[in-house]
Amino acid sequence: MACGCSIFNFCRSFAIYLPIFLSIFYVLDKNILPKLYIFDPVKLQELSQQSIELYGGENGNTTLLFEDLTGRLQKEYGKKYVADLNHEEWVFNNAGGAMGSMVILHASISEYLIIFGTPLGTEGHTGIHMAEDFFTILTGEQRSVLPHQVEPMVFKAGDQNHMKRGDGNQYVLKGYALELAQGWIPSMLPFGFLDTFTSTLDWGNLWKTVYYTAKHMIGQMLVGKF
Repeated sequence: MACGCSIFNFCRSFAIYLPIFLSIFYVLDKNILPKLYIFDPVKLQELSQQSIELYGGENGNTTLLFEDLTGRLQKEYGKKYVADLNHEEWVFNNAGGAMGSMVILHASISEYLIIFGTPLGTEGHTGIHMAEDFFTILTGEQRSVLPHQVEPMVFKAGDQNHMKRGDGNQYVLKGYALELAQGWIPSMLPFGFLDTFTSTLDWGNLWKTVYYTAKHMIGQMLVGKF
């Protein structure tokens, strides 16, 4: 009898509080979250294209491209929002069956900006996220496909692949990209961490990823950005 009453009370509380929670989430999602965004995807593509023009192409220098782009981003948005390109902070990222390396330039509750990719090539699932994703190709090429498509979408250096919130693609990437995500960033973290527990068991890499992510997020909170 007591068990039945507990279940009934739980269901009643759930029915009462769920609409309240959803209403609060809706207000935060539509009215508050977008006001926290710093970066403009159009501007990021423009800055990327400028760096690609100088250091891209078959005879380019990828390291100089990254350094030049980071400098342009810092000049546009300020060093308090775009970190220095620290070569010691590169980490592996295994997610959705794909593997590459990434370095964090900015991370907060509402946005992250990273350089991600691999010179070897990788393939996987993008995941389904509560965030908009803007993938600007810096070197190489990305191919992406939806379930109903029989021909891939092809993105080359300077192109930007915009994946809307809730979408999921299969993709192939050989090269590097500047990736901007805008939305509920904490909800994306399990996708980025889960492969450590199910396949790679690379605990050292997981620790560094968590540490650098927390470092950047806390740093943004200290300057008043979430």
